[in-house]
Amino acid sequence: MRHIEKTSPVSRRSVLRFGAALAALPLLNIPVARAAGQREEVSIKTYYRGDWIAAFKQAFNEADVVEIPAELVVDDVNTGIFIPTGKTLKVNGGIKGNGRGRFVLQDGCKVLGTKGGRMNNITLDVRGSDCEIRNLDISGRVPVTLIYIGGKQKRIMRNLLIDNITAHDANYAILRQGFHNQLEGVRITNSHFSRLQGDAIEWNVAINDKDILISDHVIEDINCTDGKTNWGIGIGLAGSTYDNRYPEKQTVKNFVVANISGRNCRQLVHVENGKHFIIRNISAHNITPEFSKNAGIDNATVAIYGCDNFVIDNVNMTNSAGMLVGYGTVKGKYLSIPQNFRINQVILDNRNLPYKVRGLQISAGNQTSFVALTNIRLMHASLELHNRPQHLFLRNVDVMQTVARGPALKLNFDLRNDVRGHFMAKKETLLSMGNINAVNEYGQSSVDVDYIGQQVVSAQKLNFPVRQKQ
Repeated sequence: MRHIEKTSPVSRRSVLRFGAALAALPLLNIPVARAAGQREEVSIKTYYRGDWIAAFKQAFNEADVVEIPAELVVDDVNTGIFIPTGKTLKVNGGIKGNGRGRFVLQDGCKVLGTKGGRMNNITLDVRGSDCEIRNLDISGRVPVTLIYIGGKQKRIMRNLLIDNITAHDANYAILRQGFHNQLEGVRITNSHFSRLQGDAIEWNVAINDKDILISDHVIEDINCTDGKTNWGIGIGLAGSTYDNRYPEKQTVKNFVVANISGRNCRQLVHVENGKHFIIRNISAHNITPEFSKNAGIDNATVAIYGCDNFVIDNVNMTNSAGMLVGYGTVKGKYLSIPQNFRINQVILDNRNLPYKVRGLQISAGNQTSFVALTNIRLMHASLELHNRPQHLFLRNVDVMQTVARGPALKLNFDLRNDVRGHFMAKKETLLSMGNINAVNEYGQSSVDVDYIGQQVVSAQKLNFPVRQKQ
């Protein structure tokens, strides 16, 4: 299971060395006021005298907008170029680097492309408020990521927009390291990610951020073949150290992941130590263990670890591993269990998948917590529930699993002899079930029930007997 290292809240990924190097660059104190005679827009061609770095410096000094014309490819950008505060780089042509080149966006900076605008082996490094990156084709195996959002300067950054980008043939596409500073108001929208070794979007140790929207993306062919641990996820968000009390200051929170279409990867959406979030409108195909085989991460379309107070709604999966809602662990030690959540409108159709993968595997517990599972339909897949929250509601659940692959429905509430049992609600636990159908391919009841002390307050239209251990 993928986990957060307790000893160092930003050690979950080896990418931190890259982030530290970027953060070491000084921020330039560029005056906002326009100099006398300064032009609004210039072409970089006007300033090129054999040195692209010098050309950009002079152009930005003399204009608010620096354009790369459509017929031009700026090549061999091999160092950091700071875009002064409030200025815009307009990319109609192309920019190429050697992997060490980057453009640093400060307050009010924009990097805007048009049809055909492209960057290869260049990193865009966001370090300010009111920044925009739009309408770009970005690619290249830069050391870690094509867009980096972080730095070690302790400050609040607001209003970041990343829209309509095509990111491909790279390691990571977008990486946020959020331990040191704070982002408020982020929109990452309408983009296409493909052929990546690392994650499409990684929002890591983002315990200070809020108001995050990640929506309307196509994610495909995410496959870590380089053997890097924890690489190869579609969208991943993580807080800091797990704690079963779920303190706000340690969680990633106040975000929405919506309208995501994904295929051909090991894991599509991933959240660790999160709180107050929504995942909705997910469409997935071929999310299987054939991808990122050595990355050490679970195979699941949606993977949730140690989270509190969330909603997952409208997930449609075919020929895919389903959903994992599980414990927060560090080095084998169970530190937290999911609580207070609803999962609604889930369809998983694995009738054409030739082998068994995870269906819906859900662990939940703790006193005063609740879990609601509604409108679930699984074909050639299983629903497994482990541990005991205080209130568990199941409505409109239709599960069919073949005999060869085990029970369609597994209720494992008796963990008295298991180390994970200390997360159980011990008294007055309530189980309410209605319209539950769990069968094998022959239409026979297919249920494995193991529970104790569970008060069944409602049981209607069940295709299996309710039994209680003494």
